[in-house]
Amino acid sequence: MNLCDCYIEEDLFPKMFTDHEEREYGILFFNTDNKDSYDSNHAVIYKDKIHDLQYVLSDITEFYKEKGSRPIIYQSMLDDNWFDEIQEELSSAGFRSWIEDQEYMLQADENRIIPNPDITVRRVSEWSDGIENVFIEAEEPWEIKVAKKTLDCPESWMFAASMNGKIVGLLYGHISERACRVDYLIVSKKHRKAGVGRALFYNYVEWCGHNGINNVYIWPDGETPKRIYEEGGYRVVEIRKAGRAVLGE
Repeated sequence: MNLCDCYIEEDLFPKMFTDHEEREYGILFFNTDNKDSYDSNHAVIYKDKIHDLQYVLSDITEFYKEKGSRPIIYQSMLDDNWFDEIQEELSSAGFRSWIEDQEYMLQADENRIIPNPDITVRRVSEWSDGIENVFIEAEEPWEIKVAKKTLDCPESWMFAASMNGKIVGLLYGHISERACRVDYLIVSKKHRKAGVGRALFYNYVEWCGHNGINNVYIWPDGETPKRIYEEGGYRVVEIRKAGRAVLGE
C-alpha cells in the first residue's frame, strides 16, 4: 500500500461528516452544531501552497472566530514535522503548537485474536439508541454527531459488539478510493477489559479479508488499541510527526 495515500486520507477524511471550505492554502472544516469535536472544526494547511504564512494564520483565525469556534490548525500529514519549523511564526500569531507522533499500521501477520464467545459482533447500517448510548457511557458525547453522519455515507462501515443483548462497543470507519480507514474504536466504560475491542477488531480483520479489502491502514489512538491491532496482525510501518496548533492556549 502506498503510504502517501494514507497521509492524504488523514487530511481529507473529515469531509465525510462535516462542512468545509477550500482555500488556496488548505481546507477549513467546520460544524457549528458540534464545536467540541476537533475533527469537525480545524484547518488543514499545506506547506507548498502557502506564500504568506501570517496572512493564512490571520484568515484562519478570522474564519473560526466568526463561526464562534476556537481556531485549530493541523499540518498536512504530507508535511512531516513542518510545525516544528514554523513554531515561532505560529507563536507570534497567538497559537500554541506541538508535535505528536502519529503511527501508521499495516497488516503484516495473521489475525491471532481469539474473541470472547460471550460477545456478539455484527455489522450495522442504521443508527439506534443502543449505538448512541455507547458514546454516552464512554463519556464522549461529541462523537455522536460525527459517527451518525459517518454512518449515513455509503462508503462507511460500522461494527457493533453486544453483551447480553446490549450494545457495548463500536468500531467504525470508511472506504475511499485511496484507503480503508478505521476512524474510531469506542467501548462503554462499564464494559472495558472484557475483550470488547478485541472482538470488534477480530471481526473487522476477517471482514476485510473475506471481501478482498487490502488497502487498509490504522493509526492507534493509545497503547490499548495498539496492542489489540498488533494481535490482529498489524504492525507499525511509519511514524509521522503531526503538527497541531490552537489559538490562545
